[in-house]
Amino acid sequence: MTLTLRVRLSAVYVAVFGMLLVGLSVVSYGELARRLDDDAHQHLKELAEGLHGFVRFNSNGVTMRSDATDPSQSAFLNEADYYAVYDAESGKTLLMSGFDALGLSSRPADVQALKDNPEDETVQTAIGRFHVASSVGGRPGQQYILRLGLSLATEDTALKQYSDFLLKWVPVALVAAALATWWLAGFALAPLADVAARARDIDITNLAARLPLRGANDELDHVAASFNETLARLEHAVSEMRQFSAALAHELRTPLSALRGEIELSLRRTDLDEARRNALGSQLEELDKLKRFIDQTLMLARAESGQIQLKSAPVDLSALGSALVDQLVPVAESRSIDLRCEAPVAVSVDGDAGWLERLVLNLLDNALKYTPEGGRVVLGVRRARGGAEIEVQDTGVGMTAAIAPHIFDRFYRGDPARSSEPPGAGLGLSLVKWIVDGHHGRIRVDSQPGSGARFTVWLPDHPPGRADRAD
Repeated sequence: MTLTLRVRLSAVYVAVFGMLLVGLSVVSYGELARRLDDDAHQHLKELAEGLHGFVRFNSNGVTMRSDATDPSQSAFLNEADYYAVYDAESGKTLLMSGFDALGLSSRPADVQALKDNPEDETVQTAIGRFHVASSVGGRPGQQYILRLGLSLATEDTALKQYSDFLLKWVPVALVAAALATWWLAGFALAPLADVAARARDIDITNLAARLPLRGANDELDHVAASFNETLARLEHAVSEMRQFSAALAHELRTPLSALRGEIELSLRRTDLDEARRNALGSQLEELDKLKRFIDQTLMLARAESGQIQLKSAPVDLSALGSALVDQLVPVAESRSIDLRCEAPVAVSVDGDAGWLERLVLNLLDNALKYTPEGGRVVLGVRRARGGAEIEVQDTGVGMTAAIAPHIFDRFYRGDPARSSEPPGAGLGLSLVKWIVDGHHGRIRVDSQPGSGARFTVWLPDHPPGRADRAD
C-alpha cells in the first residue's frame, strides 16, 4: 500500500525529530552524569586534602582533631562520614569512621599497594554508590594512607529524576510533534490539494479551463504552468480531432447518399436477376450501417465538444421504460428472448426526456444484441437514495472483469467473450456514458463471462447546473 504524501512527510518529520530528541536526551543525560561525576570527584579531592589537616599522631595512635570553637571545622569534619587511616608501612588500620560499612578490603597487603599507587574509584556497595579516594600523608617515618568515601546518593537521585523526566516527556513531545507535523504537512500541501481539485474538474468537455497561478513564482506555480501548457496542447489536439471527425462525417454523407440513390435506381430495373438483386440489397444494408456509424460519430463529436445542451424537465422513467420495452418486444420475440419491464411504481427525475430515452434504448439494444436465443432481458426502474436507478440485466455472453472498464470507450470491441458479437460501431455505450455524465449520474457494470451482464445507472432527482436549452 502506497502512503499519501502527507503521511510520508509527517512520518519523516516525526522520525527525524524523534531521532534528534532521543539523541539529545541521551547526550544530555550522559553530559549531566559526567558533570555530576566530575563535581563529586572534585569535592572528594577537596575533602581529602582538608582531612589531612585534621590528622594528629599521639601516644595513643591517630585521631581527627578540630578546633571546637570553629563551627566551620566541625561541619567540615562531620561531612566526612566514611574514612579510614592506615599505617603506610605495615598497612595496619590506625583509625576508621564508618568506612568498614563500604565493605572494601582492608588487608595490609592491599593497603600497602596504595602507597605507591593511590587510586580513586567508584564502587557499588550495599548502601549505595560511593566515590573512594586514597592519598598518602604525613612525614618520613610517620606516613599514613587516608581513604575517604563520598556517597553518590544525591547524584544518583538527580540522574534518576532526570531519566524519569525524559521517559515521561519525550513520548509526549513525540506525540505533540506528530500532531504538529500532521497539521503543518496539511497546511503546506493545501495549495497542492487545491490544484489537484481544480485539475479534477477539467475534463474533455471543458479543456479550455486552466489552473490558477498564485503569482508566488514557486514550485507549485511552475507545476501549474506546466500543466496549463500541456492542457493547451491537449485542447488543440482534441479540437483538431473533433473537427476532423465532424468534417469527415459531413463529407461522407453526400457520396453515401449518392451511392444509395444509384443502388435504389438499379433495384428498380426489371431486367435484374435474383443474384444481382440480392447483391444490391446487401450493399444497401452495408450503406445503412455505414450511415448509422457516421451519424453516431457526428453526434458523439458534437456532444463531446459541448455543442449539445441537455434540457431539464420532469421525466417519468417508469413510463419511458415501459414504452420502450413494448416497442422492442417484437424484436425480442423474433429471437425467443424474454424481454420485460419491472417498474412497480412511478419514478421521475429532472432530465432531458429525449436523451434519457436514447440511454435506455441503447442499453436495451446492447443487452438484446449479446443475449442468445432463449435468454432473458429485464429492465428495472426503481427509486434510489437521492435519485433513481435504471437497471438492465441480461443472460447473455457477459464479459471479463479486465474488459468491463473499457466498454464505454469509443470503438472498443476487444472482449474475447464476445468474439461472435453481431456488427456494431462500438459507439452506443460511449453515448450512454456521455448522457449519464451530462445528467450528473453514475453508471456501473457487473458481469462475468457466460453469466450475462448488469448495467446500473443512477440519476439524481435534480441535477445541478442544468442548462434549459435544446440542442
